[in-house]
Amino acid sequence: MTRVQFIQSLTSQLERRGEQTRGSLRVEMDELQSLHDQSVGDFGDRGIEAHASELVGKLAESESRELAEIEDALQRLHDGHFGDCLDCGKPIPVNRLRAIPHAARCIRCQETLESGRLLAA
Repeated sequence: MTRVQFIQSLTSQLERRGEQTRGSLRVEMDELQSLHDQSVGDFGDRGIEAHASELVGKLAESESRELAEIEDALQRLHDGHFGDCLDCGKPIPVNRLRAIPHAARCIRCQETLESGRLLAA
C-alpha cells in the first residue's frame, strides 16, 4: 500500500472515530446535566456528586479536544495537506499515523510543542 493509499484509507477511520466520540460526548453531557439536576441530600452526597461531575467533565473535555483534532485532520484531508507536519512540513511517518490517525505533527515537532507547554506552565 502506498502512502497516498494509506492516507486515503484513514478517512473512514477518522470519520468513524469522530462519530463515536460525538456519541460519547453526548452521553457525558447528558450525565453531567443529570448530576446537576439531581437533588442531593447531605454534605457527603454533595461531595460525591461534585467528584463525579468533575470526572465526567474532564472526560468530556478530553473527548472534545480529540474531536476537534479529528475534525482538523478531516479538514486537512479535504484540503490535501493531511500527513504533513504542521510545523516543519515534512511527512508524518506512517507508523505515527497508524497510532494516532489525527496526528498533526511529526514526533520531533510534537515533543518540541509539548516541552514548550511544560516550560510555560
